[in-house]
Amino acid sequence: QLKDEHIELKSGDIFRGSFEKLDLDSGVIWNHPHVSPQLKITPAHIKHIQFGENKALAKTKIHSSKITLINGDGLSGELIGLKNRTLTVNTWHGGDIHIKQSAIKSLIPGFTALKTLYEGPKSIRTWVFYDASSGKLIKELKADSNASQIESKTRQVNTAQGTWRFNNNSLEAKYSQARVGRQFKEIPAVARFDFDVEWSSYMNLYVNFMSDRLDSYSTGNSYCLRLNTSYAYLYRYTRRNGVGGGRNIGSNVRINLNELGNRARISIRIDRSKNIIALYINEKFLKKWEDAQQDELPDEAKGLLFTSMSSNSVAINNISMAEWSGTLPNGSKVTTGNGAEDFVFFINEDSVSGNLLGIQGDNITFKTSFAELPIPLKNISQINLAHPAESANIQKGSVRAVLRGNKGSLTGKISDWKDGKITLTSPFFKKASFDENAFERIEFKY
Repeated sequence: QLKDEHIELKSGDIFRGSFEKLDLDSGVIWNHPHVSPQLKITPAHIKHIQFGENKALAKTKIHSSKITLINGDGLSGELIGLKNRTLTVNTWHGGDIHIKQSAIKSLIPGFTALKTLYEGPKSIRTWVFYDASSGKLIKELKADSNASQIESKTRQVNTAQGTWRFNNNSLEAKYSQARVGRQFKEIPAVARFDFDVEWSSYMNLYVNFMSDRLDSYSTGNSYCLRLNTSYAYLYRYTRRNGVGGGRNIGSNVRINLNELGNRARISIRIDRSKNIIALYINEKFLKKWEDAQQDELPDEAKGLLFTSMSSNSVAINNISMAEWSGTLPNGSKVTTGNGAEDFVFFINEDSVSGNLLGIQGDNITFKTSFAELPIPLKNISQINLAHPAESANIQKGSVRAVLRGNKGSLTGKISDWKDGKITLTSPFFKKASFDENAFERIEFKY
């Protein structure tokens, strides 16, 4: 998909240039470098508007809670409360947003006392890039590096032929064997590595974690998740007496990532005291591996390395490394509910069905057949809402506004677009205005 700023029509015509404004009467006003005056395009003929890179997103924040709506949209925010069947979340790009409870499919509170040690990538400085076309390693910069040195490294990385590139807080590659990684000062004994990945038709990605090398996925000491669109495997690489070797751990797990719309949230969770590694995709537990050999990793094995094994384009962002509770589903307990009632799944694997009455402060109020319970948010993994009677049909004339960095989307009618704000109206949430810089694409397909 073309990433430069452009507008694509439903006829297939593409015009590069820049967005000027949306006039509700005359349509989209578009600047084209070779056309004068400006183009005026009727929204009914537009497939989508793709915005270019935005370097002024200082307000960007990674929010703790994730809300998924019944139409497939979703967003992250900070929970303010649930009252009178309306959920209020605060976002950096739209302030307080009020969402009808009947429009919500699931809610991940994200309330946790566990510590997040890294979120990014926000700078190219700490990342190491391997250029597969030349064999050169572009190393991290010192902590006191100035803006000129960072700009020079960015230019070096983005002009090299076989590297990952750093673009708008995202790592992007379209060259096989390109590698990018970074070292952490400390990694907890019970930890999780999370990231969003987006790909074109096919993905083949190697993710080394607890690694002592950033120039190779196979010649050092590390674990390596081999992830493609059909399978996930886990390898353990060990270097002894100058010679590296690898072994497969356990069995692979069959997946179908293309069913997810070519984007997913990957979570690798490790408990070194038990030699357990677990894989989650979109918060769903898929596989647990146990390393029976229990050979120790060296102290310096604190790296995370991504290797693209395909020439198809792939992008990674929203990377985090954090402490983990160590709790895993045991496979025998219900984790989704029956759909007829609201369902709470706890971090200790217990669950309860009933009616979500409200959220206030750090607790929810939940009514069951036997009692009305106050439940701390910190004990909850996910809340699935009862299958609602609310229709998921999209109103004619609506657009789908896709948030930058695979952080969700919102569908509604544009009622206003000026002064850098897009105002959407939707049957799912009250009218809300959003910072236009938060969106990477506006799709006119409804």
